[in-house]
Amino acid sequence: MLLLLIFTINFSDAKPAPDYILRHDNNLDLKLVHVFFRHGARTPADTYPNDIYVNETFDPYGWGQLTNRGKQQMYELGQFLRSRYHHYLNKTLNLNEIYAQSTGVSRTKMSIQLVLASLYPPRDTALEWNTKLNWQPIPYNYEELNQDSLLLVRKPCPRYHEELVRVMQEDISDELKKNANLFDELTNITGLHIQTPDDIQSLYSTLKAEKEFGLVLPKWTLDYFPKRLQEMTDKSYVYNAYNSELKRLKGGVFVKKALGDWKSKIDNKISQKIFVYAGHDSTVTNILSAFNVWKTQFPDYGFTGILELSQHKKTKQYGIEIFLKKTNKIELTQLIIPGCSRFCELSRVEELLKENIPNDWNAECESGFTVPPLSGP
Repeated sequence: MLLLLIFTINFSDAKPAPDYILRHDNNLDLKLVHVFFRHGARTPADTYPNDIYVNETFDPYGWGQLTNRGKQQMYELGQFLRSRYHHYLNKTLNLNEIYAQSTGVSRTKMSIQLVLASLYPPRDTALEWNTKLNWQPIPYNYEELNQDSLLLVRKPCPRYHEELVRVMQEDISDELKKNANLFDELTNITGLHIQTPDDIQSLYSTLKAEKEFGLVLPKWTLDYFPKRLQEMTDKSYVYNAYNSELKRLKGGVFVKKALGDWKSKIDNKISQKIFVYAGHDSTVTNILSAFNVWKTQFPDYGFTGILELSQHKKTKQYGIEIFLKKTNKIELTQLIIPGCSRFCELSRVEELLKENIPNDWNAECESGFTVPPLSGP
């Protein structure tokens, strides 16, 4: 894994960063960018039976909503993207060069608007319409939550859940047995029936959001939060994309979409220069898992994946680079698909990831398995 160190930028200054700060490989001609990220910091989206804050209203935001800190994170992400791509994107908004999409959740809808606001500020462009307001409306798209087929992939897929149950019962059963006492202890304390790593993830996320909101956590949490809960939470994202089939039925949908976009761009069939997607923790982890580059860690608010399609100036070959931007950081970590190089030629990408890409998602999802009630996001 190659770390690209990028010097600190003062985000209060909207001027583009100097070239040496956000340098691209001079041998590559950038052709298309995909950006997908987790929304900004939020209030708790869930609770548990014995939660002392179960009746908290989280005013003025409400449950599961973007906080002011989260708004700032998203606005700064847009500024980062403007700085990184200021030579690539038009300064003046051109709706033909950008496509934006969020999930059907309030906090991601707000997040995409904030990123777009700072990615395309209208000041000093022909689209400036109010000298006192450096903002302009920019359209974005979303799918209804339970019909999401790209960023959350919540459309019913019985086979995914069937395989996930098998993984839990067979592939990682020893790991779960090691944590049986932890599950039992937390079940007794919280009143929440904790059986899976996802249950731990839900509890961890609730406690984290409560603490960041300024609430004092109960004393029992000292023995569990954050360390013990985070260890299992980090692993939960890996388990949810544990093998090629799970990857194929979740993040593989996005990989297939990106491959189609790249081919269309090469053939001059699309005008877009950047695709921007606002999602959730699982959005980032599932997509990067489908690229075989996700490592065990916690995808905090604002975690961002970046895919860059470029053409090598000498060989004329097309390929991609993958980057990860962590929360409140301006350093990019370059992620390398196993078996490939930093600049991975497109044909090689397809070959290495073929097991992770669905041919017919609907057909591959078919199963007699009963899909459990969906939680979250």
